[in-house]
Amino acid sequence: MGTMTRFDTATAVTAVGNGHYTAELDSGYLIGSAINGGYVMATMQRAALSGSTHPHPVSSSYVFLRPAAAGPADIAVTPIKTGRTVSTVQATVSQNETLLISGTIAAGTLDPAATPEYETSQPDIPPMERCHRFDPREHSGAPSGFPDRVEQYFTPDSMRRMEGRSSERIPELAGYIQLSARDGGPSADQSRFLPFAVDALPPVVTVLDSWRWAPTVELTWLMRAVPEPGPLMFVSRADSVNDGWFDETVDLWDVKGRLVAQSRQLARVGR
Repeated sequence: MGTMTRFDTATAVTAVGNGHYTAELDSGYLIGSAINGGYVMATMQRAALSGSTHPHPVSSSYVFLRPAAAGPADIAVTPIKTGRTVSTVQATVSQNETLLISGTIAAGTLDPAATPEYETSQPDIPPMERCHRFDPREHSGAPSGFPDRVEQYFTPDSMRRMEGRSSERIPELAGYIQLSARDGGPSADQSRFLPFAVDALPPVVTVLDSWRWAPTVELTWLMRAVPEPGPLMFVSRADSVNDGWFDETVDLWDVKGRLVAQSRQLARVGR
């Protein structure tokens, strides 16, 4: 188990009764003027699971209506179904009585020792020490504390694509992601990190054009296994970039080589 981290503190929620919670969104998770959506999902998840008999968010789907700002936020959780295997809740987050994100979270209980009957192979990418640390500030020019919260390492091929030094204009990136060591390293509960990790990477369409903010419209992610503490290997890709829209798929593997999370989102190409 990891120690208490800034991320654990930043995603903490306080129950105020009748399924309502308050949270203080940490300005350290700003990207430009907007709070990272994955960090908000992680905070909503804390509220959604706080009263659940099932600890693991096996399937979560979020619709993003407006960007969140740093500061106080209100989270409302409504049970939809409580079952022996799966319990489902709806969660919303608002600021100043304005709805920002609506989510549906289905929770189950995963066995950390489970062995998959079948699992796609872990990608063959260089070890983290042979990858390059990525700092979004060098590409976007926007002041932000976000790179101090999460460490991203990209394979040499991925860095060449993002820097426009590759002849392959393929929207696919690979590498490793982890919570910043300066903030305490791995979370005490790594499942809390997963919704943040699937949405903390630069938009995969960055390889096709200059760095621009790409607002998420909808994101669904699945927790497939309980992750071991440590960096997560990722592969992100887009299958279609068309008419100002793009999809982005992110798969994450833990240090034991297990597939721990899968996500799929629809986003707008930044303008």
